Amino acid sequence: MSVTRWIQRGLPLGLVVALAAASAQADEASDQYAVAAGHYRAQRWQLAAEEFQAFLDKFPNDANRNPSLFFLGEALLQLENYAEARRRFHECLASGTEERFAKLALFRAGEAAYLADTSDLAKADLQSFHEKYPADELNAFVLSYLGEIALAAKDLATAEKLFQQCLQQFPEGKMQDDCRFGLARIREKQERREEAERLYLAIAGKTGSRLAEDAQFRLGAVQYAGGKYADAVKTFEPFDSRLAASPRRPTAMLGSGWAMVKLDRLDEARKYFEKIVSDPKLGTEARYWLGWILKTQDQWDAASKMLLETAQADPKHPLAPAIRFHAGDALLRAGKTAAALEQFNWVADHAEAGNEWIDDAVRGKVQAGLLAKDHASVDRDAAVFQTRFAGSPLRADVERFRAQSLLDRKDFARAVEILEPLVKAGGGERGLEERYLLSLAYEGLKRYDEARATLAPVLASADPRLKADSQLAQASLLLASQRFSEAIAPLESFLGGGPQGDAVVKGMGQLAICYARTGQLDRAKKLYVEIIAKHPGHDLLAPTTEQLAEAAYDAGERDWADKLFAWLAADGQPPEYHRKGLSGMAWSQFKAGKLEESAATFARLLETDPSPELAAEAALVRAQVLEQLKRPDAALAMFDLVIEKYSGSDRYPQALWAAAKLRDDLEQDRQAADLYERLAKEFPQFAELDAVLYRWAWALADLGQTEPFHALLKRLSTEFPESRVWADATFRLAQRAYSATQYGEATDLVKAVLDRKTAGAAGDNGIRENALYLRAQIAAAEEKWAEAQGHFDAMVKEYPDGPLRLLADYGRAEAVFRQGRYEEARLAFEQLAGKAQGRQEPWEAAVQLRLAQTLCHENKWNEAYEIASKIESQNPGFAEQFEADYVIGRCLASRADFDGARAAYRKVIKSPQGEKTETAAKAQLMIAESYFHQENYAAALREFLRLEILYAYPDLQAAAVMQAAQCHESLGEWTQAAELYDRLIKTYPKSEFTARADERLKAARQRAQKPTS
Repeated sequence: MSVTRWIQRGLPLGLVVALAAASAQADEASDQYAVAAGHYRAQRWQLAAEEFQAFLDKFPNDANRNPSLFFLGEALLQLENYAEARRRFHECLASGTEERFAKLALFRAGEAAYLADTSDLAKADLQSFHEKYPADELNAFVLSYLGEIALAAKDLATAEKLFQQCLQQFPEGKMQDDCRFGLARIREKQERREEAERLYLAIAGKTGSRLAEDAQFRLGAVQYAGGKYADAVKTFEPFDSRLAASPRRPTAMLGSGWAMVKLDRLDEARKYFEKIVSDPKLGTEARYWLGWILKTQDQWDAASKMLLETAQADPKHPLAPAIRFHAGDALLRAGKTAAALEQFNWVADHAEAGNEWIDDAVRGKVQAGLLAKDHASVDRDAAVFQTRFAGSPLRADVERFRAQSLLDRKDFARAVEILEPLVKAGGGERGLEERYLLSLAYEGLKRYDEARATLAPVLASADPRLKADSQLAQASLLLASQRFSEAIAPLESFLGGGPQGDAVVKGMGQLAICYARTGQLDRAKKLYVEIIAKHPGHDLLAPTTEQLAEAAYDAGERDWADKLFAWLAADGQPPEYHRKGLSGMAWSQFKAGKLEESAATFARLLETDPSPELAAEAALVRAQVLEQLKRPDAALAMFDLVIEKYSGSDRYPQALWAAAKLRDDLEQDRQAADLYERLAKEFPQFAELDAVLYRWAWALADLGQTEPFHALLKRLSTEFPESRVWADATFRLAQRAYSATQYGEATDLVKAVLDRKTAGAAGDNGIRENALYLRAQIAAAEEKWAEAQGHFDAMVKEYPDGPLRLLADYGRAEAVFRQGRYEEARLAFEQLAGKAQGRQEPWEAAVQLRLAQTLCHENKWNEAYEIASKIESQNPGFAEQFEADYVIGRCLASRADFDGARAAYRKVIKSPQGEKTETAAKAQLMIAESYFHQENYAAALREFLRLEILYAYPDLQAAAVMQAAQCHESLGEWTQAAELYDRLIKTYPKSEFTARADERLKAARQRAQKPTS
């Protein structure tokens, strides 16, 4: 059953108390019963069940048998052993129990069956109870349970009757919300959504109702089903705030995302789906919708990446066909035909129940074949589609793709057979596209009149591509549309008609350009020579030459391009084309690697007073050439020219960027930082703004400006989550937070870096390994040693041979040590010491120290001393030498060499690094203890009190005061002992010594009051 369950826990506790009191006889049966009843009264259900069962087994004929059966059933019910509980209740009923147990046993039997989802048994018991006790208040539960059983059986009429009856008979009963919730679900199933909404809304608004959360969720679901998408989003909002801990949160966030999709608010929908991508149940569906949104927004690469990763992560998910289809469609739109086919084939090959995407996939295969010019596959897959999906609404698309394939093959007659019925049946923009294709087919068949008539409506199309295509098809496919291959035939036909005047030059020039642009360079050259010979000095000759030069340059025909650009660059040409010639020459030289010549030609161009845009381009490219020629000062002069004189040019931001990087490389940090700042402020949409911020940050770091450095990294981390330097910036912010002991912030930042899984990715540069190490360091700094150990283990597993391996091994050994697993820690430190031999690692002394400390904990004093005594000589200047001295003191004390031990302890106390540390306090305690051990109580007393005065470690101070009092006792100074005990109790009330001090205080005061003999 799906509703929230409610058990009357502890209903008959009063009876247990009464029976236990009435049966207080000093015999074994009474004692056993009393023990069982006591566990029951304390709600120790498992013990109660065991003791009642023991009572029944040992005393089957005792007068308390029936109560024990009942309470055994109660305990089993609380333990959720419903079937056994019901059996015990019925056993109680069958034994002829007294009425006060019979009624409750019958109710509990029905309730146990209900909770066990054994509806038939529950229904029988609950109906029996209602018939026997129609006026009893427990019917508030009985009627509600029966209503739920009827609702689960889809008997809506009976369920509604029972819920209504319960509300009428018990309007203020504990199950009133359950009944209203049941009625709401009935209205929902009856599609009476407004009534369901009102009921859910009433329950959701009740503070403290255990069904409020369920009602809130169902309300949103009903609103969504009724098309009230904005209302549904608002209703689901609490699941992202006050109800964020609810198990329904992921589904609510999914529902909000769907609603936003329905409202065409895709960016807002994305935010909801992103909230649950890690959810184990709904994460796959959330990532599917994120991919779908990216695809809808024409972000093909991002969409396909998201969808493919989703499909691979959960290959058996019910949405797998849909995910793979959309991945294929996105890949296809991105021009990745082979990858798209792989996905379409997967969908088409998985014809399991529920796969509704097979016809879409086959359609995709046809389209992919068309784009790949694989016409055989187009025919094959189109035939499969016609056979399997003749009634699909996608049939027209497949037919159109097949027709386009036939046009590519110049099989115009068969294309016409397909397209004519589509045009007759079609309409809208899709119909216009089919008209355009049919006109091409007619043109291919030389049915020009039909082609023009068919094409005429297409010329008014709102689709720019279709309109351009139709214009190309009309009037011999105009050259201005740059559809050169289609233009050649009509242009040749045009020129063959013997045009006169300027049209001849224009037509010949356009045809030469079409030849050049279609790779027919020999024909283009021949036609160009003819133009010069027949029409020297014509005004159209310069623009034709310029376009031919560009075409030859793009085609890689550099020699011809150079000649054409040189012709334009010669003196006497129109200034506009003279400059274009110089520009073309310079670019061609640059691409050919003739850097000196290119720099000189760009310099000539700049002397011709070019337009600002052309001048900016020339100066920028000349600067880049000079930079390659290792002339940084000259290059900077050119960059500065663009920056200072052509700030309105499109090249201006590129000049800022290039100049900043060059000055940065020259370690001109101040100037570089200023340029980065200028670029970032003036061009906030700059394509490489993330890189600008990153380099700006490091320029400031080199200037010692740490705060602005970190501010820029934070901006980069926040605003550019997809940047290749995001991980580095975020990691460095994490390092800063760690250094500032802001461990929570550091943890969040490290987690963000690690969630990216950048290992092996471009730009990783060891960031992930360092982030794993920092994560472990944070846990260690917070003294979460078990967590730190786990993090170090994870790091070693992922980077077993990484440069930080030894540091990770050391960190792990330290974590084990801090957890008190000293033998395991010693073995780890010994292994680490072996790896570090001859490497002079900075932590080598710390390893030796830890080895000595672990041996101390294992009471291996001689071995510990052997290691600790050598640390100072082998590692002069070791910052933690005071810790080694403390170990030496402990070892000497174990040999009863108390003088030597005290000397070692005093080294700890006097150490600049160790003074006032907890270790120093412990050393002071050990000095005092050594005197106490030698029964030099006066000296011990002074040392104990010295600790209490000089150090601020309450646990150690309390121990010192306790021991000082003991010294007074040993010296017979009872008044002073009492004073110290009293001080300990008042100053250190939570100390482990407080209780003992209280006992000793009384004894000391008594002894202090006795007269001395």
